[in-house]
This record gives sequence, structure tokens and C-alpha cells, in this order.
Amino acid sequence: MNALRSFIPARLLTAGVLALAAPAGRAQIQPAPKVPLSMASRTSRTQPRRASVVTPPQPSGIAAINPPAPTPVSLNRRVIVLDPAHGGSDSGAQISDTTVEKDVTLAFAFRLRAMLSARGFTVVMTRDSDTPTAPSPGAATLTLDDRAGVANHAHAAACLLLHASGTGDGVHLYDSELEAASGATSTPPWLTAQAAWVSESVLLENELASALTRSEVPLVTGNASVRPMDSLTCPALVVELAPASRDVDSINQTDYQQRIALAIAGALLVWENKVQAPPRISSAPAAINPAINPATVPRSRAGVQP
Repeated sequence: MNALRSFIPARLLTAGVLALAAPAGRAQIQPAPKVPLSMASRTSRTQPRRASVVTPPQPSGIAAINPPAPTPVSLNRRVIVLDPAHGGSDSGAQISDTTVEKDVTLAFAFRLRAMLSARGFTVVMTRDSDTPTAPSPGAATLTLDDRAGVANHAHAAACLLLHASGTGDGVHLYDSELEAASGATSTPPWLTAQAAWVSESVLLENELASALTRSEVPLVTGNASVRPMDSLTCPALVVELAPASRDVDSINQTDYQQRIALAIAGALLVWENKVQAPPRISSAPAAINPAINPATVPRSRAGVQP
């Protein structure tokens, strides 16, 4: 599978649609050559990954006096985001002479959307045609960062980045390689926003892995660095379809895709009652000079008391 192109955001994301905006004012950087996910940075594992338990940092020195209550992290348990990778001139991997990745991911997204909708979920798709288009008429085609912004705006219970590969068989699940953060800040760094959600993403991966195993679908799990997963503020996974047999075109079999979609939809029905938003945390407290006498600290300094 071709990994999503890695680049630094070159402009603000579409106004009014995106919950997080890519950094502005930077010169555009040409995307790196496509590299199959099998060659990208990733770590496979045979045992379920355990979610990290991270304790939020505690302020030291002078404590804050009546700090404002942090805004809770939004979460819509009945919303699922599907991102069928590639589209338009970006065909993705050439799986066979007649099959390209962008067609497989879109076909599977339609099957999965139908099953999720039948179970009462609201499904947000970053594209529902060959080309991912911007939300406003006349706007440019969605970039990878725009797709992340659409997903972040949905505050979904799960964001699934759909890919396909002619290598291996069954389903390959990947979560982010980022280290888990202790919570979500109000303005997370764009390229590491997923860190606050890594623990939930691991739990989501385990939920989907169990369902696929019960359905006797061959499974590989691991970690991978795939854009734009690290910019997502939701439990996020790469779900990569591989062929059902040695015939690579078996990846297009209706009953095969239906079996996978049914397992994933059932797992998400369970997941909606388990998912938890990360705690909202403030930025790391500034260092306190121990030589300062707390009694001399002016009351006018916000958030500080003697």
C-alpha cells in the first residue's frame, strides 16, 4: 500500500469546517515519493497492544488558585469517520493489472458505511466519489491535512483510514507510533495531535482485532507512521485490506469485504459504549524559582497564589 504523502501543512485548513488548522505561513514542501506501507516505518506484533496509562503532570511550587475548569474534550459516540485513501489522480498501490488501491478503499468504505448506518451510526466520509473534494464549491481538492480537519471537526468515536495492499492476506491494523500523552491540550501540535488519543486507539485496535479473529479473518497488527493519522483528534487506526487468497484480485470479492465490514461494524457497536475522551490538560506549568518567597508574589499574577 502506498503510504499517504508526508508534508508540512502549507496553509490554514478550510474555515468553518476544520476543528484544528494546519500551521500557516510556511513555504510549501513537495511531498516525498510514495513508499509502500510495508516499507514504511512500522512495527508488527502478534499480541494485543496494551493501552498506556499516563498520569497528567501535576503543578509544582506555587499552586494555581481556582484555575478555570478546562473545557471537556468533545466526543460523539455515534459518529464514525471513514477515510478511503487516495482518489483522483492518486491511484495508490497497483494491486493487479485491473485493480488499484483507490477503487478498493472506496468500495469497501461504501460497504462499511451501509452496515454502520443500519446500526444507527452517523458516518462521515472524506470522499464518496473518485476525487476527494473540498466542502465549498470552487475550492481545491482536499489535501491530507484537510482530510484530518474534516475528521477532527466530527469529534468521532473512531476514525478509520482505509487502505489496501496486494501483499499478505486478511486485514492489517495499525495505530500511531506516537508516545501516549497524558491528555489533550486546547491547541495540540498539528503533527502530534494523535498523542492524546493513542491509548484509546490501542483499545479500539484490540476491539477490532478480537472481532476479526472471531470472524476467522487473517490479521496483522502493529504501529505505523502514516499521514494524516498523527494529526487526528479521535481514536484512529489504519485498516488495510489485503487479498483473501493468493489471487490478488480476491480483494474485490463481495462476500470477503462483507465479512470484514460486518466484523468491524459489530466491534464499533460495542466500542461506542467503551470509548472515553482524554482529559483536558493545560500546558506544562512554567518552572518556579525556589528562591522566590511565595508571600511576595503579587496577587495580580493570574493563576498564582502565595
